[in-house]
Amino acid sequence: MPEITVYIAHSVDGYIADRDGSVSWLDPFEGWDFGWDAFYRTIDALVMGATTYRECRRTPEWPYRGKAVIVMTKSGRLDEDGLAVFDDRTAVEIAYDLERAGLGRIWVVGGGGPIRAFLDAGLVRRLRTFQMPVILGAGTPLWTPGRKRWRAEPRAVTVHANGVVECDHTVHAPEGAVDDSPWTRV
Repeated sequence: MPEITVYIAHSVDGYIADRDGSVSWLDPFEGWDFGWDAFYRTIDALVMGATTYRECRRTPEWPYRGKAVIVMTKSGRLDEDGLAVFDDRTAVEIAYDLERAGLGRIWVVGGGGPIRAFLDAGLVRRLRTFQMPVILGAGTPLWTPGRKRWRAEPRAVTVHANGVVECDHTVHAPEGAVDDSPWTRV
């Protein structure tokens, strides 16, 4: 089974992007070490939605060079430069193909749609969230409505000096429920 992790920052009120779809509200936190480099070195592939991909493309340099990047989209190819593969398949199909390709450590970057798709498919096993000390008031929510309920077992909670609250959780099926991950049915 691939190791699928959600590693994402959000505002106190649960938004991952502001009302304009931008993540520039995170700029004041650049330079702080939240274990990003160590985490990124462990990742084989990234999965993101089309909106997240477009936001990443606004940066002067592609931030994920050297990593396999899958963009979940029903809109087809967003560009032709080869930085990402555009895929309209399910989370299960994408995870299966990445694992078959030897890319077993997958980071679901965002947004809320791909995160929910991987959660609902029973694929996410680890959540690393970073609650930033900012209240945006509106924007893109981290948690879109889902079809399933999961149990998040705390592994660690760290309050950083700048007010960021880092939560590391292991994701399990709820008590008494059968874990219906596709990998448990093999």
